[in-house]
Amino acid sequence: MNDTVCKNWFMRKSGKTWVYGCALVSFAGLALAGPVYADQVEQATVSPTPQEVVTQTDHQVTPQAELAPSTTKEVPQVVEPSPSFVSESAKTTQENPTQPSPDQSKEVQTQASEAEKVTNQAQEADLNQTSQEQSPVVTNSTSPVHVTAEKTDLPNNEAVTNLEGMTADQNGHWEMQADGIHSEAKDKGDSFLYSQSEGKNFIYSTDVTFKEAGGAAALIFRGNNDSSDKNMYGVNVDSGNHKVKFWRWVNNHDIQLVDEKDVTPTADETYNLRVVAANQWLSYYVNDVLVASTGDAVLQKSDKGQPQVLPEGYFGLLNWNANVIFKNTRYVNLDDASLPLIDNLVVTSKTGSVEKQAQFFSEEPLHIQYVGHNAETVGFDITKHNPNAVIKVEDAKGNVYTDISQLPVAVGANYFIIESSMTDSLGRPVTLTYRVNIHRRQSDDVYYNELYRDQYHYSVKDGWANDPNGLVFYKGRYHLFYQFYDDTKWGPMHWAHATSRDLLHWDEEPIAFYPDATGHMFSGSVVVDSTNSSGLFKSPEGGLVAIITSNGNGQRIEIAYSEDEGRTWQKYDKVVADWSQDPLQNQDFRDPKVFRWDNQWFMVLAGGPLRIYSSQDLKNWQVETTYKDLHTECPDLYPIVANDGALKWVLSRGGRSYKVGDFKQVDGKWAFVADDVYQDHDELMNFGKDSYAAMTYYVHDFGTADHPNIPQLTEINWMNTWEDYCNLVADTVGQKFNGTFNLNLDLGLVKSGDRYLLTQTPVKAYESLRDTENAQYFENVTVASDNELLKDFKGDTYEVVSHFVPGKDTTAVGFNLRVGDGQATKVIYDLTKETLSIDRSQSGTILSDAFAKVNSQQVTRNEDGSIDLHLYVDRASVEVFAKGNTVAGANQIFPSPRAVGASVLVEGGPAKANIAIYPIKSTWTDKKEVTKAVAMNTTVAGHLALEVGQSKDLQVYLAPASEEQDVTWTVSDPSLVSYTEHDNKLSLKALHKGHLTVTATSVENPSLTKTFNIDITLNNFATNLKGLKAVTGDWYIDDDTLYDSNVSANDFFMAYESNGFKQFDYDIDVKYQHGLVNLFVAAEREEPGRAYSVQFADNDTVRLFRFGGETIAEAHLDKAINDGQYHHVKVEKGKDTMTVYVDGKEVLHHQFDAVDNYFNQAHVGVGLWDGSVEFQNFFVTEKMTNTSSDTTDEPIKPDPQLEPSPEPNPENKTDEPEHQPELTPEPEPTGQNNGHDSTNTVPDPSQDNTSKQEESKAPVETPKTVTPLVENLLKKFNAFSLSTFLASIAKETWHFLTKWLFS
Repeated sequence: MNDTVCKNWFMRKSGKTWVYGCALVSFAGLALAGPVYADQVEQATVSPTPQEVVTQTDHQVTPQAELAPSTTKEVPQVVEPSPSFVSESAKTTQENPTQPSPDQSKEVQTQASEAEKVTNQAQEADLNQTSQEQSPVVTNSTSPVHVTAEKTDLPNNEAVTNLEGMTADQNGHWEMQADGIHSEAKDKGDSFLYSQSEGKNFIYSTDVTFKEAGGAAALIFRGNNDSSDKNMYGVNVDSGNHKVKFWRWVNNHDIQLVDEKDVTPTADETYNLRVVAANQWLSYYVNDVLVASTGDAVLQKSDKGQPQVLPEGYFGLLNWNANVIFKNTRYVNLDDASLPLIDNLVVTSKTGSVEKQAQFFSEEPLHIQYVGHNAETVGFDITKHNPNAVIKVEDAKGNVYTDISQLPVAVGANYFIIESSMTDSLGRPVTLTYRVNIHRRQSDDVYYNELYRDQYHYSVKDGWANDPNGLVFYKGRYHLFYQFYDDTKWGPMHWAHATSRDLLHWDEEPIAFYPDATGHMFSGSVVVDSTNSSGLFKSPEGGLVAIITSNGNGQRIEIAYSEDEGRTWQKYDKVVADWSQDPLQNQDFRDPKVFRWDNQWFMVLAGGPLRIYSSQDLKNWQVETTYKDLHTECPDLYPIVANDGALKWVLSRGGRSYKVGDFKQVDGKWAFVADDVYQDHDELMNFGKDSYAAMTYYVHDFGTADHPNIPQLTEINWMNTWEDYCNLVADTVGQKFNGTFNLNLDLGLVKSGDRYLLTQTPVKAYESLRDTENAQYFENVTVASDNELLKDFKGDTYEVVSHFVPGKDTTAVGFNLRVGDGQATKVIYDLTKETLSIDRSQSGTILSDAFAKVNSQQVTRNEDGSIDLHLYVDRASVEVFAKGNTVAGANQIFPSPRAVGASVLVEGGPAKANIAIYPIKSTWTDKKEVTKAVAMNTTVAGHLALEVGQSKDLQVYLAPASEEQDVTWTVSDPSLVSYTEHDNKLSLKALHKGHLTVTATSVENPSLTKTFNIDITLNNFATNLKGLKAVTGDWYIDDDTLYDSNVSANDFFMAYESNGFKQFDYDIDVKYQHGLVNLFVAAEREEPGRAYSVQFADNDTVRLFRFGGETIAEAHLDKAINDGQYHHVKVEKGKDTMTVYVDGKEVLHHQFDAVDNYFNQAHVGVGLWDGSVEFQNFFVTEKMTNTSSDTTDEPIKPDPQLEPSPEPNPENKTDEPEHQPELTPEPEPTGQNNGHDSTNTVPDPSQDNTSKQEESKAPVETPKTVTPLVENLLKKFNAFSLSTFLASIAKETWHFLTKWLFS
């Protein structure tokens, strides 16, 4: 068996599921599984696995077996500065799309996206590859495949099928008989039957009977009848595992459109397969049950997208390794008038209010309409496209309603299934299924009185929000579109919409875009096509055009246009740009930001590597420049006239960092060329963790170089991070929304020394919110460390403008904010280190270890030695601006409602200060004044797991903060715990195993309650590791098993103490069905930002991965281990080797040419991305013998790093790489390298060993004596229990004997 090394694994937002950036290759004379798209491919040695060798032909594709389905989600990637040489010499043209930049530097790739890559390994080949490029496929066949180029014609038989001109290949036997079309292809792979019958919109069905168990049968439709270059759809049922699939071939490469679905087996193994096609909407039914519907993210949340939908084509059949009869195989073409579409749906209510009617998309299955809290029932006014269609309305519980004028709805999301059906000429039902979400709001008293609802920052009213996109100023209104999902965690992306006239007060608009047949709606932009250059508008004045990422099976760009100022939209019927047409052939092809310059449109997009495209009409795009090694997400490129009059361009890298340069033509291609100082260096845009995906509002055409027309540009960011806690916010603090945006900031450039620096200044409109009557002013005051300047101040929403002149002994100045209940958020300028930091480690509820870390940036003082600090404090956030607004930091905080104090912080000697504190008025016009508590918040999630002996504090807060905080506590089973209660806090200790609930009830308003569900377990987990505990995630131990589950998150369970062994065996039992499992064999520290991990995912691949880096090696397993059964995994770690065993069989061996310096002084642990897992029996035992490569203690040269190692921050902590979505993102700059006189370190290309990792199996050295064996066993006897010692005897003896026998 061979394993393959793939470089440049690129991330998907797929948080967050993930896709391979390169496909898997398996050689050694055995089999090939598709081309690899990567910079380099290297071979490593693995143990051989006997497999049947099968040759693929034009007619043989196995959508059933080996290829694991993709699970692409939008999970965003955190983008941080990295050494990237952006210059004319770095420009990549179409003729040389992969030319590296001079420094050869690479971005650190993130692991969360790697999960998707593992699941999608063999499917990530170029979608444009031809049959000549296809590689042989290994199938489970036990006999050779018999294929000829000859065809067999089948006679027409109207009694059996209305397909005409049928032709079957001879890879199998097809025969027309009186009872149906018989097909036998056991052990022969794919066997096709094509026809000359074709259709665009239709119903097509068959009854397939399996004459014997095994194999799969499929309907083929909208096909091209070309086995050498297949472009067609397929749906099947597999009698072996009773699952169904829905896939598509794109230029002979098959992509899965849905995850496999289970079907109920029938007694006679007969299944009715039915497809309904209505333009881009394709529905698949098995035995009258809808199993797949393109664009239906409710039915299939994790399913996929596709490139341009095939509009029409031929019908056919497919037999895969089965013996079947196809009966009643018939199609009926449907004209437009007969389609059972719903042209419009209007929601009404006889009991309450309905918010603005959302646009109903007739040919898409999803719809969301918001109604008021008083709307206890709603009605549907449905306009049918086909007057003869029959409407059926059903709720999520299965209740069917004949009267659809008064449908009951609860608070929150209410999903109704609306089936619109007609009967075709053969009596078959033609059904389209819509999912209508009626979201009933909470009480009006709740909104904007929530404890952690910022009062002058915009936030989503309910549900989830992330990246801002589609920002545009048009006809006097600002439009803010953003990524949305109706849940408090990330999910299938929609575009939500809000509008404002002043950037302060916002109006909620209906949902603008929903997932469709091409995928989920990821980020993009909106422009004003004021000259109708697109030709999409009836008026020469044009209108708004949205440029959207469609995500699924890669990413592509589609557009939509609005002729009514963004109220309704029409999607253009063609994909305008696709990753498969891009020179880089990288599926991360998203987040287009479009602007107009030099009389044409330009688009910057990334997700992985940066690209620049151009267009004359917004519909036809051509590549200008690609930057293979400049990685980012949510890019923005815009011109600014600097304070010295120069016109410069700023490249924003996801709002985390930026470069300044010029946008010009280089060798006939438009390119961004960074200034010399920015070629290998970025400046920070925000040193806080919670500021991401910065985007500017489109205002108008930028003009030309000769006649520039540059407006004042304004940006906004998402106030969160993909690092590890974004999905935790709402559940932890107990609220119904999760998505706040930073302040709107005006942008500028100032010349400072040898570079231009970006300024980010809160828009002047915020000054109108100041409550000047209650402001506090302190002018030229002396403040010392014991000052009580703000002792009488109370507030949770305010602005601080300060100017400090430090004394000769002053070492630090700043503020303690939101002080009370032992809590405080600190903003500190350290004069000795010249760093500005935000410390929220004691700010209240702490979401994670990463959340508690101090964030800082190096900042020099003003020329006169003074320091300016401009702070904005809101209920759940702090934003800091300094050094003429060239420095910015933003963080979320979740303090106690009693934490409303503040103080001036001075350390060392006293300082002089001017300080003004302005209370800030709320911008929420719908906020109600309340006289009692209206909501209850928490400090921990509602589901908890405790081990016997552990303690936990449960605390609740009542909103608004001004109301009484007293609650009563009820414990369902006091025998399981001991506890004490005090006001709003209950402290308990677990005594016995069991389950209990603890309920908090407001004394003032007993209708407000919170219930905590607590599972108490015993910890009998077998391990010899010390300090083993959760770093992130909701891990828990019950008896002998360690459990974890999550959605689109990276969870880590690590040993906080290094084992101290250079060579050891890592043993563990693992059980899972879905997710990416990490076995951290060598991590730099307890938080595995950098680590060597063995990974298993939802396929038959094992991978050795440098966490926070790249794939090192991978190999195929005999079969996937995600089968819900325990499997024993052993990793033998040498000083420069790793060997992986699964269930006693060696599956991968790798010898390193070089390893990182922490490789032999490592922490170990386990991890999980996006799934569920169980672990047992986790042991690490020191090895007795060495391989030949381990016979010296000479230090091993570390691998060159893709990014500089994070430097310690001022608190002697290290900044962690960001973990998401797509992925484990690139390490964020620590702030140590962001002064004017510093640059990032750039790896020397001459030292890049990544292409030199020759992988050969190390020879086994015969032990020369048994003395080491005895000495090692004695050590183990002293260290472990008797049972562990006996196990060690057996293991060491086995190692000794096997090596001796082998030699």
